[in-house]
Amino acid sequence: MASSGSGVGTPISGGGVTTGKGLGPLHPPPRTLLPISRYAAIMGINISHFWQMAGPLNPLRSGCDKVWDQDARELLAWTMAQAEEMIAEELGFFVAPNFITNERQQMATLGVRSDWRNAELKTDWSYIECLGTEQLTLVKADAVVRYEDLDNDPKGFEETASIGNELYADLTACSEECEVAVFIREEDGAEDSADERWEIRPIKVDIDGTTMNIKAQSPLFVKPELLSLTERDSHGETDWIHDFTTVNLVSRVDVYCRTVNKATPVTLLWDGACDCVGVCDHQTQAACGLMPDPNRGYFIPRPATWNGSANVETIPTKAFAPESVKVNYRAGYPIDSKCRINHQLERAIVKLTNVLLPEPPCGFCDSAATIWKKDRLDIDPLTPEAVSMPWDMYSRGALEAWRIIKRFRRGRGGKLGR
Repeated sequence: MASSGSGVGTPISGGGVTTGKGLGPLHPPPRTLLPISRYAAIMGINISHFWQMAGPLNPLRSGCDKVWDQDARELLAWTMAQAEEMIAEELGFFVAPNFITNERQQMATLGVRSDWRNAELKTDWSYIECLGTEQLTLVKADAVVRYEDLDNDPKGFEETASIGNELYADLTACSEECEVAVFIREEDGAEDSADERWEIRPIKVDIDGTTMNIKAQSPLFVKPELLSLTERDSHGETDWIHDFTTVNLVSRVDVYCRTVNKATPVTLLWDGACDCVGVCDHQTQAACGLMPDPNRGYFIPRPATWNGSANVETIPTKAFAPESVKVNYRAGYPIDSKCRINHQLERAIVKLTNVLLPEPPCGFCDSAATIWKKDRLDIDPLTPEAVSMPWDMYSRGALEAWRIIKRFRRGRGGKLGR
């Protein structure tokens, strides 16, 4: 799919997100829990080539080394999303915290206990971190990005992007490192402000009192307009490949703190009235939730109002149990102190992704090609363990992912006294 040529495009400046030969505005790949750049790092793929840049400062190394285009990254992202979903279905929880909105859980129709205000309901996904919805608070709009060569590369390759001036302490800190989120701006091509598809990940955050400094790999900041032209649309030319130079990287980004809005995260629903031409509407009441067992996903819905800082329990508007509830929450296996997914779960995602990819999209050179080929080798002869896998994929990578999943699986038994 990708070219191994060394042609270099001309740096693009100014607004707009289209190119003369592209298909119009760029639509980024879907957001995955494991950043696609992290996949590239685990597989040993050059991060600059992964983000469509080569040139004198980071040249192609050999005949098998290739530059990725947006088609290849999109194929990878959709395949990773499929792998993450398959893993979550078997685990009963996401591999990392993820926001779930308006999840419907039946209540009265399941024969809930008469004192329903003490009834425990179970969410679809375990490891609840908090009930509520995603809340992004702007910390710094148009934050300046500095590009630095911190490893004294002989070619002067500015591999590190820094946000927040350590000398002048101009970037207000979030409460925790893992709350920090950096986004490409609308001015540089994002369809919306704080568009999750244009979040720059992974990042490293250093909080010092009330200020912070953010670092990431420079190629992650490539201008979106440079990615809209793919190899297929170039008709044999190489102008879709760009020089790695800071001119081709965005100069400013938006920085946010990602927290949870805890205001009445639950909605109680009672049967409403239907007419002949309309739809059946429910009568609703805002509510909160107690969490007696968040790891297994149990919560107790209680009618409540929000006073601006806390949920305050109140009297239900109906004397009988609600038909159902809608709940918003953040859930997933806890990330580590470096804000990364558990390394074993990372490995499971990569292994299953490699099995699902029908062919390496591009840039699978040296160690990456070796890993991909090994993961796709058939299991011969089939063992009882391999036959027990929930997927009809009998390859070594799938078996290794399955072994990891089995170690993380939790019992799904119910509780008495709903």
